[in-house]
Amino acid sequence: MPAGFKKLYKQSFTDIERAATAWQRLSEKARDGLSQHRKQVTGPLHKQGWKGEAADSGFEFMENIELRLSIVQIEAQAIAKVLGTVKFRMEQAQTDLRNAVKTAEDNHYRVDDDGWVSAPASTDSIPRNDPDGQAALNTASAMLGEYRQWIQQALDDAHTASDEGKRSLSRLLGDILRDTNPAAMAETVRDVRASMGDLGLKKPQVPDDPKEAKEWWDALSREEREGMTALYPDIIGRTDGLPASVRNEANHLYLDQQLDIAQNDNTIDKSHSTDDYNQSLNNLQKLKERLDQSDGAPSGKELYLLKFDGFGDGKAVIAMGNPDTAAHTAVLVPGTDTTMDSVPGQVSRISKLQDAALKRSDGESVSTVFWLDYDAPEKDLSVADDDRAQDASDDLRRFTGGVRAAQGENHSHLTVIGHSYGSTTVGAAATGGKGIGADDVIFVGSPGTTVANAGDLNMDRSHVWAGASHSDPIVNWASGLTLGTNPAEHVYGANVIEVGNGGHSSYFDENSPGLVNQGAIIAGKNPSRGEPWGPEYDPIMEVVPGL
Repeated sequence: MPAGFKKLYKQSFTDIERAATAWQRLSEKARDGLSQHRKQVTGPLHKQGWKGEAADSGFEFMENIELRLSIVQIEAQAIAKVLGTVKFRMEQAQTDLRNAVKTAEDNHYRVDDDGWVSAPASTDSIPRNDPDGQAALNTASAMLGEYRQWIQQALDDAHTASDEGKRSLSRLLGDILRDTNPAAMAETVRDVRASMGDLGLKKPQVPDDPKEAKEWWDALSREEREGMTALYPDIIGRTDGLPASVRNEANHLYLDQQLDIAQNDNTIDKSHSTDDYNQSLNNLQKLKERLDQSDGAPSGKELYLLKFDGFGDGKAVIAMGNPDTAAHTAVLVPGTDTTMDSVPGQVSRISKLQDAALKRSDGESVSTVFWLDYDAPEKDLSVADDDRAQDASDDLRRFTGGVRAAQGENHSHLTVIGHSYGSTTVGAAATGGKGIGADDVIFVGSPGTTVANAGDLNMDRSHVWAGASHSDPIVNWASGLTLGTNPAEHVYGANVIEVGNGGHSSYFDENSPGLVNQGAIIAGKNPSRGEPWGPEYDPIMEVVPGL
């Protein structure tokens, strides 16, 4: 007799659905509580500059609260995922069971209350010694075996789903929230991975193309999106084309995970050494410290963590203001010697750029982005070639494509700024594929953009801008050598803007001509023009060979 036939055939899954919904809501409540705590508690305290021994103890306590809220968000979401998966699989098994019974009965086979299948009553009168009758009996017997197997398989599937769900849930226990567990987040990561593995659930395969990634995301239900963000923050956080708010939430979760792993349990990933994790811990602590300072920032000044990597010199992509909804968006690509140590300074730069643009934007919103998703060269021979720039070009194109995709049909005015070797990276990205899709490009303090002419950047040359201070040592010593023509020269064919006569970082000095003019371009306004370098540009040079 098939065990569990009656129960599965009549089973209602309302209770398991309600339980999954309750855990889903708990996860969302924990997420919302975490967000409010950062905005209304720790954020204002960071902003007020609370310092000292009491502050250190207080922040440690509050960060522990936030960590526990993150754990609740993740584990409650995992429990909801397990329950939802078990419900789906058992409903499928029930459907298979009912289909088996219906098909059998439609063909006059008898199925009793315990699920036992008997041959049609008509077979009782078939002569056993008649060849035709024997063939009919053989067919009936074969079908009888198939129906019995069909029913048994449905029951086996239900038992498997139940057993896997039980094993999966047993890993997600509340003891993870004990204050005595210093590696609670790292353990959460392990538990969730194992729990999903028990169910055979694989990581989501998100399309690499930003437009396709956005379509994939838009097709998910609200519950599916919440689950993806909490359970796979590393994937969701780094995917170009998804909403900035979603990536920010995912990356904050992932940052907490990576900090805990680096500090308390670096055996979770065997591909990195202890020294690697120590460097990562140092980088991530600096990143979190800067992000914490902006908790509770006013609208438009909030930071969105769009991507990060703690290993090596560190990488980070941070937006000030939401690039998905801003009327004007600018992406700043920094250059030589930019590492995770540079995050505070680079955030200061995008804040200045945003302020400068807002002064000219006629009340329209502005978002500025610091993009360090590449290994910027050091002050050594690596700065003399464009290898690092070429390596980064695909990623930069994908990022700007993601900005466009996330904005949907309401595209904002997009400006991409390359400073120092960052201009080399922007140039390399602009010349490849279909370009970077920017409305305007600005090069400041450039040693070269990998090309000799603005016409090679896959965009209208009239929207290519360049500024170079005569006191900038990088421009004086490096431009025109191995990385291409100085874009501020006549021969390059760009619009030259006034930038003053400061050093290599002066383009971002408060109220400097360089900053003011970059702000104007970001806001879609005309900047004040500067004097080009070198001999006057002649467009006939492009069309008459040999000139």
